[in-house]
Amino acid sequence: MSTNEVVSAQTQGQLVSTDFNRFEQFLDSLGLPKENILATTAERQVVQTNFPQFVMTLPDEVKRESRYLSKFAAASAIGLFDAALNYVWNEVVLNLRKKTVIYGLELFYDAAVGGKHRDLFSTENDLSGIKDKVLLDNCAKLELISDSIYKKLTHILIMRNDIGASHPNDANINAFELMGWLQTCVQEVINDTPSEAALQVKAFVENLRNQTEVIDSSSLQHMQNGLKQLHTKNCDNVLQTIFGMYVGAGANNILKKNISLIAPTVWQHADNNLKYKLGVTLDGYRTNLHNDKFAAGNEFFEFCSGNKFKTLEARVILLDEHLDDLSSAHSGWDNFYNEVPHARKILSYISNEADIPNERKEKLIRIILSCRIGNGVSYNTGVSPSGKVVYDSILNMLGDDNIVQVLIALYRQDIYSLLSNSNCRNHAVQILINLRTNVVSDKLKQILDHLISNGQTLEKTLKTTEFKTLASSHINFS
Repeated sequence: MSTNEVVSAQTQGQLVSTDFNRFEQFLDSLGLPKENILATTAERQVVQTNFPQFVMTLPDEVKRESRYLSKFAAASAIGLFDAALNYVWNEVVLNLRKKTVIYGLELFYDAAVGGKHRDLFSTENDLSGIKDKVLLDNCAKLELISDSIYKKLTHILIMRNDIGASHPNDANINAFELMGWLQTCVQEVINDTPSEAALQVKAFVENLRNQTEVIDSSSLQHMQNGLKQLHTKNCDNVLQTIFGMYVGAGANNILKKNISLIAPTVWQHADNNLKYKLGVTLDGYRTNLHNDKFAAGNEFFEFCSGNKFKTLEARVILLDEHLDDLSSAHSGWDNFYNEVPHARKILSYISNEADIPNERKEKLIRIILSCRIGNGVSYNTGVSPSGKVVYDSILNMLGDDNIVQVLIALYRQDIYSLLSNSNCRNHAVQILINLRTNVVSDKLKQILDHLISNGQTLEKTLKTTEFKTLASSHINFS
């Protein structure tokens, strides 16, 4: 039937002229409500004027399989607009599920579920356990639909839930709204394909998973350049996926090695919010005694230099362990060499002062200060050369409040006793000189200047009444 024939048939009122008075009388005879059940004849006429014209714009191969459009036509013809909307929405959901299958179910579930429930989702049938809003959110996140379409579909979902047949309500849908939503769903979703970026992400992950050899340097450079061009949202998707692949790789050492080569670049360009989320996931492995995953996840954070994104609880525990190890190494044999790995691990958790957990600030300052002052021997003036760089990096992050904690730490017996050694004393004075460059408070500058100018007798100066009076504004000597 041609478009003209369809329109001609409509103008004869073949669908909208049906008399529903007897139906309403039937409802009335049963004591059932009859108001606001069916759309008015005028509203149905609007749909049936525009629906045929819309359908005729669709390709024949699309129309042949579109049973939902037939159901839409039937429901709207008798005035059940909420049911008509429901038929279209159900098709949207089915279509979005197909898009996730094309993109890759593992990638989709990594983004949409994650956490302790991730193991429950693996097959296409499991998509039925994903709520419509979660499906929408993650299709947008993975660029299976555009941001503008996501906003439109979110609005349609809200309206469908508020006034559609799927929920009890007294609201109505008007004909023009219904036709607009139909056009959005069909033209912008059901007949649309995932973005090129989404397909590129899928191809990248599949290629990485299927590699049978370690990636060579030229291929690695090419891949890194491509990853740097990805939108942050796509970098997030890749990062979350390869993290899941790494902790689940088991004995697949080729895959783990290749991920370790690629991951730092992805990590660098991903959003910090996701990094913190992965930190929570990692902490969940520890809490739930998933020891293999926890160990692999820690490796992932290590080679991505991401330790500062672990949860506060995890950072407190791990920093405490590393500080104890550093203290033991400092007191043991070959401390110049053995201190360095532990010091570097501590630094990996801290890129600025705010990264230092309050629960471990005092301990960190005390141990780092002790190592930086050294043990007083003549060799390298008592301080590990490689460790010194790390210790200075940490101490130079400190602001006024924590610089005061450094001064307080100088009074600890284990540190104060070192100041009688000229090498240790000289290192302590150099630390004070370095710290002064960060000081904001004029009073604190005056306190440091006094110690620096009396550096050759530092241990005695700290005990003088003059200094204690000067520093009493910042240090409680009682």
